[in-house]
Amino acid sequence: MLTSGWKISGLVLCLFILVPGVGQAAAQTAAVDSLSAAEWDGCLEWLHSLEQEVALRTEKGLEETTRLFPFDREPVVLGEPTPYRHLTIAKALKVLETQFPDPENARDLTPLVALANARNYVNLAEYDTALVWYDAAARLDDDGDLTSELRRETLAAAIAAGDSSRVDDLVTGMLAGGVPYGDRVTVINALRWSLTSGAEDQLAVLCDSLAAHPDSLNETQGYWLARGLEKLDRPAALYGRLRQLVRNGGLSLGLTEADRMWVLTSLADVSLRLGADRQARRLYVLLTESPLEGLNLWATYQLAGMDMMDGNYLAASTGYGTVCRAKGDQPWKSQACALAKINEDLERIRREGKPYGADRFSSR
Repeated sequence: MLTSGWKISGLVLCLFILVPGVGQAAAQTAAVDSLSAAEWDGCLEWLHSLEQEVALRTEKGLEETTRLFPFDREPVVLGEPTPYRHLTIAKALKVLETQFPDPENARDLTPLVALANARNYVNLAEYDTALVWYDAAARLDDDGDLTSELRRETLAAAIAAGDSSRVDDLVTGMLAGGVPYGDRVTVINALRWSLTSGAEDQLAVLCDSLAAHPDSLNETQGYWLARGLEKLDRPAALYGRLRQLVRNGGLSLGLTEADRMWVLTSLADVSLRLGADRQARRLYVLLTESPLEGLNLWATYQLAGMDMMDGNYLAASTGYGTVCRAKGDQPWKSQACALAKINEDLERIRREGKPYGADRFSSR
């Protein structure tokens, strides 16, 4: 969640320190509008509702909720008693396979029956075969009554089957015909596929189209658009999208805990990147006060980087040391340990050199 390619880290901030004035110049290169009072209130709502949800889940001994891509379902618990359901589906499939052994050329097959059979195969996780039946349903759907269902479910089945060529064809075809803004699932699946597959040209077209119709987006689509803007390295557009998300209040919006944490940390990170240092620091301080480790450790880490950039090596060493000693295996923990030692040394050198005027070379 917190390891995207462009996010400012302590190591990057270290480079700003080594060249006097670079950090300050960079901070002045972009002026952004500060968060409004309503947006600050929205941040607090997001944070407090998330903390309450996590506390309630923890109290009940429940695991964090995740959803399977692309079907947006919660993971199936191993050992779940569903054999009778699967047996019923298997019997129905046997009847239809006997009646229509060649769905691509079947004469008496109806689009509804083909669609139902495709869904049966999806329920059995036989996605390649499901695609054959989805194609049959599309061929038979002369009036286009099932267009949206077939578009949505065929894309999901192709993603689940790992058929990248088919997915690319489906997304390209969808873009050529116009993004179906009202079809939440299709739009989100197309965005998520483009994100995970690295198809940045495709992702750029999707994001440009969605950004041009902001009033057509619901909050969940807005969230995945923000992830796309991050991937495309468009910080100014990302900042605007994140402001819109927090303005809409702190309800879950159908997002997971990790998704909502990303919104809060990314708003602080992109504020820092765009030169709104005071705002970024205020946001990070807010997150350090949270009991949620995923938020407060990242915020502590980033504040340490800002302190290092300001030449406050003692504070930076303390912050990095806090992250270094934390439990867990964050991907940036080893870097925090190294930077804690570097800042200890920098503070010692600054202190020892002060009587000789060496402190004038410090950026503080």
